[in-house]
Amino acid sequence: MGGPPAVTVAIPGVGLDGHIAAGLTLLLVLTLVGLFAFGAVQIPADLIYLAPMLLFSLELAGFCMTRSRPAVYGSVLRWDGQNWFWSRQNDDGVCAVHCVMDLQVWMLLRLRTSEGACEWIWLQRKDHVKSWYPLRRVLIFDAMSVDDRPVAVQRE
Repeated sequence: MGGPPAVTVAIPGVGLDGHIAAGLTLLLVLTLVGLFAFGAVQIPADLIYLAPMLLFSLELAGFCMTRSRPAVYGSVLRWDGQNWFWSRQNDDGVCAVHCVMDLQVWMLLRLRTSEGACEWIWLQRKDHVKSWYPLRRVLIFDAMSVDDRPVAVQRE
């Protein structure tokens, strides 16, 4: 059985996007409001622990929203049909790619190089319109093939 065909994805930048940080902050705020509304936080002294977490989250979201995504010129993630290659500035190396989160329009990938270094990459469908579905197909195929173990057949 053959695998999916080769796929090449040029990575325009790395880092969190502002709307993702804002969404996670909104989720945290709603969680804290829910804890307060359902009585998990009953006394004002409990707010001492929640207020710094909320303020830190808001500051982090503001930082991520104002920060520009740095361009990583020459970064390419490539599947040749057998192996993944991560090239950065003419340094092509074999790597392992693991899809940590697949939200249909966003993906969080963890790349582990042969030296053991780990890198996280957010991908958006709007940035990779032509290669999005082939890339997702390869990631699913690669994850399934890693888990496949040869089954020993005993003949009598």
